[in-house]
Amino acid sequence: MSKVYVLGAGAGASYRGSFLGETSPVAKNFFEKAMKVLNIHKIRDRHFRDGNLKYEHIFNFIELFWGVPREKVNQATLDMEEVLTLLSIELEEDIPGRERLLQAYEEYLLLMALTFDKILYGEPCPHHRSIAQSLEPGDNIISFNYELLMDFALYKLQKPGLVWSIRDGYGIFCQQLNSVQEKNTLRKENSSVKLLKLHGSLNWLYCPSCGQLYTYEHSDPQGNSVIINGMANMVKCATEHCCHRLSRVIIPPTLMKNYQSIPFIPELWRQAREALTRAREIIVIGYSFPTTDFRSNWMFRKAMVHNDALEKVVIIDAAEGYQLETLLAKHRSIFRMQELKFYPSISKYTEELNSLS
Repeated sequence: MSKVYVLGAGAGASYRGSFLGETSPVAKNFFEKAMKVLNIHKIRDRHFRDGNLKYEHIFNFIELFWGVPREKVNQATLDMEEVLTLLSIELEEDIPGRERLLQAYEEYLLLMALTFDKILYGEPCPHHRSIAQSLEPGDNIISFNYELLMDFALYKLQKPGLVWSIRDGYGIFCQQLNSVQEKNTLRKENSSVKLLKLHGSLNWLYCPSCGQLYTYEHSDPQGNSVIINGMANMVKCATEHCCHRLSRVIIPPTLMKNYQSIPFIPELWRQAREALTRAREIIVIGYSFPTTDFRSNWMFRKAMVHNDALEKVVIIDAAEGYQLETLLAKHRSIFRMQELKFYPSISKYTEELNSLS
């Protein structure tokens, strides 16, 4: 039975193992969360080495367009998608100060990376572990999240006959950037399940020149977070005769997502669509098919046109009342199925998964 999990922001928001006692940011509360952890530079054994980062340009942009000074950003009703969308539009304008806007853009993505990294540093997520344990060879996970909760669960997975490796488990060949070797890479076995991260990942870097994708550990042997070096374009491509500076692989949450800007991203979307076309069971966790994500809506509807095998759709979401009715109506429309299995939380779903294992 071919099974596909679809992970949205709600899947990450369920995580309760953070050493900081925080939950994963979502679009509406990102800046509130970011300001809480901005001046935290060490968490237990991990040093983030970000004490000198000022984020001057992104906060200047926010004050210019929203009239909100830096010291009040945590109290403002800023939406991460709206901020980056307006910044992207401003970058398209032929105006003086473009270099400052580009720096604001880079600062914003780095702020995103560090905020997620700090808040989600903690105990392994039991829910993601249960999902990983439920997989069978040939199953797929489609994720719209940058964070690494599912990656870690698959990395630590120990189940006979099931293999996941960063070498090919993301749907495209990855070269490990660190000197530390990954255990699954040494076995040279092909991954039997795939994690397709359609909006990129916090641990990905790629070379714009030769197209090589790299992945890296979040901490070096001394416990220093490498997200600063890795995500600040300080690392060069290791391909012979290339040596181009590497770029981050994050497709920002804007209304104008450019999926063609990174060469291998369209291939991941193709693989995701094929997986949905073959799926007999689809489990959607915390993803509401926002109307602004046009390509995602297109991909799912296109896949359902050609899927004759779908038998079961499971929806896991914390929505209630009218919001829940609207959400389920959207899912019925997309999957062309009236009978949906619904769970109000990921814990309820994984509790049942564990009882069946």
